[in-house]
Amino acid sequence: MTSFFSCDWGTTSFRLRRVNAATGDVIDERREASGAKVLFSSCAPGDTTGREKAFANFLRERLCLMAGNDVASLDGTPVIISGMASSSVGWRELAYARVPVGLDGSGLTRDSFELNVGENRRMRIHLISGVCAESDMMRGEETEILGLFSRERHARIAEDGIAVLPGTHSKHVRLRHRQITGFHTYMTGELFDVLSAHSLLRASVQPTDGAPFTTLSEPEAHEAFVAGVRESSVSGLAGSLFQTRVRTVLQKVPPTVNRWFLSGLLIGSELVDLRAQKSDVPVLLAASEPLNVAYRAAFEILGVEDKLSVVPPEEMSLASVRGHDALLRRWSKPNEHLLH
Repeated sequence: MTSFFSCDWGTTSFRLRRVNAATGDVIDERREASGAKVLFSSCAPGDTTGREKAFANFLRERLCLMAGNDVASLDGTPVIISGMASSSVGWRELAYARVPVGLDGSGLTRDSFELNVGENRRMRIHLISGVCAESDMMRGEETEILGLFSRERHARIAEDGIAVLPGTHSKHVRLRHRQITGFHTYMTGELFDVLSAHSLLRASVQPTDGAPFTTLSEPEAHEAFVAGVRESSVSGLAGSLFQTRVRTVLQKVPPTVNRWFLSGLLIGSELVDLRAQKSDVPVLLAASEPLNVAYRAAFEILGVEDKLSVVPPEEMSLASVRGHDALLRRWSKPNEHLLH
């Protein structure tokens, strides 16, 4: 195997990367805003065969586009897919693997099958199931975690720590003895999108004159963000949200700046749980930009930065690729069978 394809297939996004198997370098990449939900919605309800055909055709077309005129190069090349492709709105639904799940991939569930890409060329597809705890679940983040802790990275936190993965649905993942033992989901990113676009607060965070948004590095934005983080830690989220409107109406804070207050409220209410634990358990922040900067600032404002380690954004961007690489290496070992 000289290369493999690493695929992140989310609800609303699709990302396919060809990776050099020897070096781990990304050779080529394709991104689209065509997630699993779009394909699922295009199929008749209950038509399992039609759904599988739609997903297979979509992936086949993208693989052939990346191969160009060299379809022969695809023959025998594995494709490993994490995210919503294995969900109820995906290609094939797989049951979640239950914690504990090892950071080496032990305990994960997968489905493996062949895809004909034309000219009698076949590729091996590996779907990853996702992970569930007693009262939570995730699909996709588990692969990023495996990548972050591959090759003995962040060994101390892998033994006893918490990994924070910000996003639409942020995950706080508990790690013990190199295993995922539990996690908690915060709908921080989705709440920001909903509140800023579909609530009373919209006019307080969305300018009507097309003015550009400020960045967190600007003094006014940073001041608003700090105020939001502190407000949520004092009054809680529900008791603080209306202050977003008060600031624009009574204090005349422009929406381009005030959106950072709302951001601070939401991120602060998420991270205050970590501060409340009052323990020495180390925390690993794993986020791409601009969330990396915002979460680091919130940790500092809450006074818990002393137990924080930060994954460089460029390392985070390759986390799922590293996780896929680690899984393929594990599965290529003798006596490593499919788990169902």
